[in-house]
Amino acid sequence: MDKQATLATRVKAGIAAHEVWMLDALKRLVEAKSFSGHEHAAQAVMRALLEELGFDVREIPVEPDKLKNHPLYSPVVHELHGCHNLLGRLRGTPDTGKSLMISGHVDVVPVGHVSLWSRAPFDTYILDGWFYGRGAGDMKGGLIAALTGLKALVDNGFKPMAPLWFNTVVEEECTGNGALATVEYLKAHDIRIDAMLDPEPFGENIMSGQVGTVWCQYHLTGRPAHAMEAHKGLNPIEAAMHIWRRLKEVEARWNPPHQTHAAFGDHPHPLNFNLGKIAGGEWASSVPTTCRVDFRFGIYPGVDPAAAKREVEAAIQAAVAELPEPPKCSITYEGFHAPGCVVDLDTEPMQLLKRCHEAVNGEVPDTYAVTGTTDVRLFQLGAGIPSTCYGPKAQRIHALDECVEIASLQRVAEVYALYIAEWCGVTHA
Repeated sequence: MDKQATLATRVKAGIAAHEVWMLDALKRLVEAKSFSGHEHAAQAVMRALLEELGFDVREIPVEPDKLKNHPLYSPVVHELHGCHNLLGRLRGTPDTGKSLMISGHVDVVPVGHVSLWSRAPFDTYILDGWFYGRGAGDMKGGLIAALTGLKALVDNGFKPMAPLWFNTVVEEECTGNGALATVEYLKAHDIRIDAMLDPEPFGENIMSGQVGTVWCQYHLTGRPAHAMEAHKGLNPIEAAMHIWRRLKEVEARWNPPHQTHAAFGDHPHPLNFNLGKIAGGEWASSVPTTCRVDFRFGIYPGVDPAAAKREVEAAIQAAVAELPEPPKCSITYEGFHAPGCVVDLDTEPMQLLKRCHEAVNGEVPDTYAVTGTTDVRLFQLGAGIPSTCYGPKAQRIHALDECVEIASLQRVAEVYALYIAEWCGVTHA
């Protein structure tokens, strides 16, 4: 049996042997609640896991005031409460060879109404081969799968022969400023990264591109009145609905067949306008005073988010002007200001990922253009690092009863182990 086949056999057996470790680590990480801005508990778990596997770990502060002039910065949504990234380098790896970074986020989105979940969102459990809990899919499962692959290598006596970095970031779900802080840290400390993999839960497909994402808010002020004299008032909630209808017309114009992008092929509707939050009013029998609408819209790679914002603003202002009596209107941008990007799948690191997937699964992987955003844009656009996402199969991310498939975690762990071995090179003790 040749060296590569021997390595693959040992890795596969090692991952199977480490299933209990993998699931215990995932349980600890998922049960460490880590909403954006409150990721400390999850980062504490990640630090312990990284140090257990032999990483020297440093903290990277995420400081919006030091990032806000960067073109890839996104306006903050909330206080970060001192949350920081973790950047680990596997101890004893030389400075020569092709370096690899594995990077992912530990923050999770809100759970919604807990009563609608089958079980409490952070009470993890396994059912029919799936591991359940908020964040299990997006994206703590992928992080643990990658670590399991590395553990299978190391425990079998294989040692990477190039720098291997593991990066866990905060703030991915609303700004990406966590990953931006890492990008700027790499530049400031002259750390060379030759390839980056992000184990986001895209079903064992290789990400070929992603849309840009912008978060926008419009604020309306009307005129309150008693409901029995509603005609004397000016209802900002009703105005907000009229504006939203006009914004959906913009969405229709931006999507096929009116506009298309080669990266998204025949996708019928890659750019989504999503009304995520609406707040307004004080009393059922009163015409409300104010209304705030928070929404998200997508843009194609190559489109400047600032230009897209101007078009959206014009649509909002035109919609307000159509009303018989326009309410006062202001527009803000808190959250994503994120351009899209396209992944060059012909590069050496992407071709290797394809081969590693094929070696594990016996078939060529599918590629996938994502209609959301990931941290890949920060590493690719901000640092010129060849980057993509490759992670496990998950269900109901950002929804109820989120889960990740255990068998998929094992396959992804095997792919990451082979990738590390091929990209970085390994010696055997």
